[in-house]
Order: sequence, then structure tokens, then C-alpha cells
Amino acid sequence: MAPSELYTHLLDLAQRHAAGADILSLRHRDAVHRWGHARLVSQHPCLQHALSNADLLAHFQSTGKLLESCKGETHDIMVDEHQRKATIWMSYFLVTVASEEVVENDLIWTLRFSDEEKVEDVRIVESVEFIDATASGRANQLLRQAGVEIGEDVMGGLGVVLWS
Repeated sequence: MAPSELYTHLLDLAQRHAAGADILSLRHRDAVHRWGHARLVSQHPCLQHALSNADLLAHFQSTGKLLESCKGETHDIMVDEHQRKATIWMSYFLVTVASEEVVENDLIWTLRFSDEEKVEDVRIVESVEFIDATASGRANQLLRQAGVEIGEDVMGGLGVVLWS
């Protein structure tokens, strides 16, 4: 049996989100982005804010200037058509401006989709990014050891500091 039009659309949105190209066009105008895991978020102010689309764009810009490259690889995508949700397991291979070391950030995204009746109008309304704290902390450590300033505007994983 062929997948439904809705399933195909949700899978396409999740795949395009994972690919990272033009993410904002996939998102509903009122979409929000958050980070998980609860303990990690509670310990790091850089993860405690829900981001609007404009905030998410600012996040990409502030962290992007600290990275030489950020190649992504999708391992798996699961779509729940009935609940209009998707889960993406992927890795970002981070190379900071401070080092040639490649840091694999193995993470999970959860996406929740809007409930428009017209399938082509369905967009992402919520994303939650469960980052690999040790990978994010290592990238932060490489930047700090090289004397690279991590500004107050940096949210997300590059703001995670590993404790000794």
C-alpha cells in the first residue's frame, strides 16, 4: 500500500529539515524551537529560551560564525501521521573556527506539525533539539581554549560548558 499524501508530506518536511536547507520555509509563522534534555536545559541558560523563527535564525547566525563546517548526516526518521509528529536521529559533524578536530554531535530532533486540512499547508509548529551535551561541550571547549569569544547571543549547544 502506498503511503498517504499526508505521510509523504510530513516525511518530506522532516527530511528537508534534517538537510538544513531553508528550514524557516518549512516552519509555521508561529513555530517555536526548544532544547531538551530537562537536566541539561536546567543547568545551561543558553538552552532555556523558547525561540521564535526570528530567534532561531539569529541562533543559526550566531553559532554559524563559530563553525568552519557543520555537515549533517541523517540516520533515521520516524513519522507518526496520526499525531502529526516526526523524530529525526542525526549527527552534525562540527568543525569549529578554532580547531580542525571534528566533533560528532549525535542528536535527536522531535517535530510537531500543524493541523491544516490542506496537506500542502502543513508546516512545523514545534521543534525540540536533544543535543549531545558532551559533543557540544567539547566544541565549546575547543573555542575557549583557542581564545575565541562566545558571545552572549550564542544559544544552543555551543554555549554548553563541560564541568571538570
